[in-house]
Parts: sequence; C-alpha cells; structure tokens
Amino acid sequence: MRPIVARTFAWTALGKPFVLFLLPLPLLVAMAVALAGGDLPRLALTGGALASFWSAGGLAFRGILEETRYRLGQRLVPAAFPWKRLSAVPTTLGSGMAAFSAGHDPAAALAFALLAGFGHVAFFGTDPIRRRIMVRPMEGVDSAGVGQQLEQAHARLRALQGAGRSLALPEFRERVDRIARVGDAVLAEIERNPVAAPRARRFLNLYLDDAERVTAEYVRTQNRGPGGSLEGSFRKLLAEMENTFAEQHRAVLEHQEMRLDADIEVLNTRMSREGPG
Repeated sequence: MRPIVARTFAWTALGKPFVLFLLPLPLLVAMAVALAGGDLPRLALTGGALASFWSAGGLAFRGILEETRYRLGQRLVPAAFPWKRLSAVPTTLGSGMAAFSAGHDPAAALAFALLAGFGHVAFFGTDPIRRRIMVRPMEGVDSAGVGQQLEQAHARLRALQGAGRSLALPEFRERVDRIARVGDAVLAEIERNPVAAPRARRFLNLYLDDAERVTAEYVRTQNRGPGGSLEGSFRKLLAEMENTFAEQHRAVLEHQEMRLDADIEVLNTRMSREGPG
C-alpha cells in the first residue's frame, strides 16, 4: 500500500490550483454589475483580476504536474521553467486589481497584492531546483566531460529511485533506496575528485543503467503474483547490486587516499630537501 499511498498523495496535489479557479468566481458577479452600470473601468479591473487568477491557476497546475512527475521518478530532472514561481505573479496582480476595483485606495490594494503573492508561494511552494554539478577543476581532467557523465548518472539514479518506489515489498524498496544512496555518494566523490572518473567508468556507464533497467522490469512483472522464483531471484540480484555499489564506493575512496598519501610523500620529500629556510 505504501507506493499506492505515495502516488495518490502526489497526484492529489494537482487539485490545489483549482482554488484559483473557484475562489475568484464572485468576480463574475462584480463584472455583471459593472457592465449593467456602464462602469467600464471597474469592468476592466474585475475582468483583468479574474483572468489573472485563472492564469495563475493554469501555471500552478503545470508546475505541480511537472513536480509530481519528478518526485515519482517519471521525469529524471526538474522542469527548467519555473512554473510555480511564475504563477505567483498573476495572483499578485489579480489581487491588486480586485482590491482596487472594490474601492480600496492604491496603498491598500498594494498591501492586498503583496499579501496574496506571499500567500500563494506559501500555499503552492516553489519549483524543485535542478542539481548543479560543480566538477572540481584538475589538471589533465576533462571537467566538462566528467560533468556530462555525472549528469547522465544522476538521471539514472533518479529513474532507479522512481522504480524503487513502485516496488510492492518494503524490503525491496528499502534496499533500492540504500543502493541509490550509495550511488549518490559515489557520484559526489567523483564530483569532488574527478580523477576517479576513469576508475568508475563501468559504474557510470553500465552498473547504474543495469540497476535501473532490471528494477523497472521487475516492477512491470511483479503484478503476476507474490513469491516464486522471480521474487527470490530479484532479492538475490538486489543484494549483489548493493555489494557492487559499496565496492565501487570503497574503490573510489581508496583511490583518493592513495593520492593523498602520494601528495604527502612528495611534500615531505620537498621539505626534507629544501629545509625550513
């Protein structure tokens, strides 16, 4: 039930933007009154406010849809366009116009607009931030190439985590989550010390891809029924994957320790030769 509950909770968040479509409906009455009275400035303000609120609702819906897909692993990276943050702008404008059309002075209308903007951000939140990969520049290392490898590897990790959340057994979900955390630690170490990238080439280009592919395939076949040889084989495979990822992490760390030992030895030799003066 846990994956079902998580998915249900995520998709129900898509109902939040409909507040911006329902709450401003009284503005239709205000528009009708203004039209009947021939008050064109008020009609323009109320109409603009209603259009602003509905535009904000559309932008917020798109933002939450993109965020939901990202949280569930259906999208590997967050959307580049800040849909949710941008949706606060028409909410702010609409609130200001609605307050001004209701007879409030400009200062009060501005206060209403700012409060509405802050309330919008508090209610809908902000867009997920794209992970910035900052590869440490080192002589003889293609930092741009390593950064591209890491971006692809992080995308595979996101896909692996998304597939893991759909596994029926808690045991499998927890193991996939541990595997993903170890994988993230390996990538973080390569980002800090990109000279380790060649040693982790198979991990970056093969292990992550295989882990995501096999997990996703098991998710598609797990509905055939619990237990059986398939479940046992997948359990064994997950254990092997966890060991492989842990070994890769140790290999990367040991490589950095070897480099540190070498640097210390070079420094000691230089100090012995040159002396304190």
